[in-house]
Amino acid sequence: MHDTMAGLPPFSTSNEAAPDLADLLAHDAPAITPAMGADLARDIYGVTGDIRPLSAEKDANFHIRLGNGEEALLKVTNAVEDRGVTHMQTAALMHLAATDPTLPVQRVCQTLTGTSSAIVTGPNGDAHVVRLMSYLDGTILSNATPGPRLYAALGGLLARLTLGLRGFFHPSAGHVLQWDIKQAHRLRPMLDAIEDDDLRRRLTATIDRFDADIAPRLPHLRAQVVHNDFNPHNLLVDGAQATRATGIIDFGDMVHTPVACDLAVACSYQISEGDTPLERIVQLIQGYSAALPLEDQELELLPDLMRLRHATTLTIGAWRARRYPENAAYILRNTAASLRGMDALDRIGTDAAIETLHRATQTE
Repeated sequence: MHDTMAGLPPFSTSNEAAPDLADLLAHDAPAITPAMGADLARDIYGVTGDIRPLSAEKDANFHIRLGNGEEALLKVTNAVEDRGVTHMQTAALMHLAATDPTLPVQRVCQTLTGTSSAIVTGPNGDAHVVRLMSYLDGTILSNATPGPRLYAALGGLLARLTLGLRGFFHPSAGHVLQWDIKQAHRLRPMLDAIEDDDLRRRLTATIDRFDADIAPRLPHLRAQVVHNDFNPHNLLVDGAQATRATGIIDFGDMVHTPVACDLAVACSYQISEGDTPLERIVQLIQGYSAALPLEDQELELLPDLMRLRHATTLTIGAWRARRYPENAAYILRNTAASLRGMDALDRIGTDAAIETLHRATQTE
């Protein structure tokens, strides 16, 4: 197995709208069995080994242990996912292999014909993109206990990822993604899914502030293609007692957006309970700014952008849960954390939070 910067297959840039969030959620993962996956790995990539399915929300993923001990991930992408977005994710991983070869992300493997992926027809007649990637081992951060210096290291890792993607672009990078903070105004039609009147008023006020004060400032910030989902479920660490990160996974929310929005996503997941809710964020920003210094206007927007990420999680969660009540428990799993995050930011106050973050960048 090896990666390559050549061999990306072409894709179409159709003017048709990409499937919306509901369309993708409404489709089951590809009906690919382990035996079918083994056939795909052998016929397309020339690899064989022990194969087992991995849990996934919308794709069919398989772990393969080759005879020489190497591990690989075979990914059969949901047919509903926009082909250009899939192409972008593959191209980004290949770009990172060239710009930062030791960055702990998956490497894309060549097919037997020298391309980075293949198109196959599934049992129900749908066309799926098939890719083989290196397998990243580790413990998911959300299942681990973080060590004392982990958050500064995570900040440095995110900065390194951002720097690795600097200069990368793709025709699909400008696609409309509701999880992109700069699209917060599009949440407004979903607000009627919020059953709690007080929360709906808070979220409405948050979006009103976005429209009036935040959105006009975003075009003046540095922007590029970013990961956009640097959260504890997408980070692998070295064990249950985490001392270092071993992998960054799930590039499915990649988009071209302000760098500050990407950092705000990462920070929003690190608001802690107790008397010092910004402690982990301070450490993360110290690590980040040591590698990628932040501009003043980016720092000043971070508290509002974090609040908007929580508003996005709460609104989309309520909207999805109403459409898919049978999966409501899973869909709403981050609701309590987002409410705590918004409450903490409101309790601290935007000005005080900005001052704390400014101090973080000035402290060794």
